[in-house]
Amino acid sequence: MNKYKRWYTNITERAKTRQLDSYTESHHIVPRSLGGSNEAGNLVNLTAREHFICHWLLVKMTTGQDRHKMLNALRMMRAENSNQQRYTTKITARVYESIKTEYSILQSERVNGNKNPMYGKKRTQEMNDAVSRANKGRIPSKEQIDNLKTALAERTASGVKRKKYSKEYREERSKKYSGKNNPRYGAEVSDDTRKKIGDKIRGRKQTDEEKLARSIANMGKKRKKLLCPNCNQQVAVNGYARWHGARCRLII
Repeated sequence: MNKYKRWYTNITERAKTRQLDSYTESHHIVPRSLGGSNEAGNLVNLTAREHFICHWLLVKMTTGQDRHKMLNALRMMRAENSNQQRYTTKITARVYESIKTEYSILQSERVNGNKNPMYGKKRTQEMNDAVSRANKGRIPSKEQIDNLKTALAERTASGVKRKKYSKEYREERSKKYSGKNNPRYGAEVSDDTRKKIGDKIRGRKQTDEEKLARSIANMGKKRKKLLCPNCNQQVAVNGYARWHGARCRLII
């Protein structure tokens, strides 16, 4: 028995005979992905820290595909969950890099070449049509809608917003895609192409799913408004250019 297995055994055996009043997490002594069961003899209650250490030791104890599975399990131990008190002690940059690098290599080897389920296959028009038919008419369930609304409400209440792009970043992006650097530089759109685009957009009606998705996305947001100097109305910015300003009905 190597030292990692000995440490692992000491932690799990001690957990079998103790009672903790503090927060604990259920742990499979033999992981499910390695053939372990949900029977009581294969389950122990560990502190969040012990749970994390045990999964770390499992990586040290395994090889091959089993090690790949344990790396993935360890990687997920840092996932945030409001119902779990995950291991919070800092992991050094060197250890984190080692875990992620090895997992990336094993993951690449697992789906490389003919091991990839899409190896040698091409997406045919029939496959694309089948995917399109499967996705059409899909309506989110009430539970999905409620979850989206709850998440949006929590985000709005927290006041957390995406950090604004810096002036330097915007200038860099502008320079990067200006002039000949723009992939569309010099491209001309023919009248036939313009007509096709217009025909596709003209008269198009949004589906109920699209309206619902837009409604949820805009929930809680305040649209910027502009004051029309002609009719003296506060107008949403997206409709200002079309119905106000130089096109205001009072001028016309």
